[in-house]
Amino acid sequence: MSKLEIKICGITRPEEIEYLNELKPDYAGFVIYAPSKRYVTPNQASELASKLDPDIKRVAVLVSPDADFISEVEEAGFADILQIHREFMEDALKAATLPVWAAVNLSDMSAYEETMNHIDELPEDLSGKITAIVADAPEFGSGKTFNWKSNDIKKSKRTLKAGTNSPPEMLFCLAGGLNADNVSEGIKLFEPDIVDVSSGVEGEHGKDKEKIRMFIQKARAAESI
Repeated sequence: MSKLEIKICGITRPEEIEYLNELKPDYAGFVIYAPSKRYVTPNQASELASKLDPDIKRVAVLVSPDADFISEVEEAGFADILQIHREFMEDALKAATLPVWAAVNLSDMSAYEETMNHIDELPEDLSGKITAIVADAPEFGSGKTFNWKSNDIKKSKRTLKAGTNSPPEMLFCLAGGLNADNVSEGIKLFEPDIVDVSSGVEGEHGKDKEKIRMFIQKARAAESI
């Protein structure tokens, strides 16, 4: 397994940027989806990201965006990666100039299979934009894991890169309900390229510095085993 990368998602406050600059995860996620309690506008995300260590990549988290919204987010200039939940339509992918992470909310294996089939059926110039699959809980932001005991999920992870159009460098990101207590188990089970946490490092008023620190320590320790 290559070096494990860590994403802290749902950044909303300047002090959270300071936490990340000190603790050095690999990615910071900004949720550009109004129903989310972690919602920030593209302009707010741009302002926050302008203070972020340039070595930390910025991920815009979107839900069923259309082409116009993709263009709006990219024009805001803060994102390095687009993470798309639910529908990733061909017009939206055509509009995307940044790498795309396709997120799958795993209520059952059919959602995973449908997403992989959809990627395989895309024209190669569009499927090639998808550089990672994010395995997430049935409801994103819920703080709950998907069914880690499913052998089918594990098998799908191992064969993730075998799609006819899927680029061989496609990464696997484990998300949904991760925290300092279970991230070691998740890494052991799935051997992900990236682990993604949001609610698992939150306190009463947003992201908690010590919870982020502990999550990163546990993830790095599990990686070295």
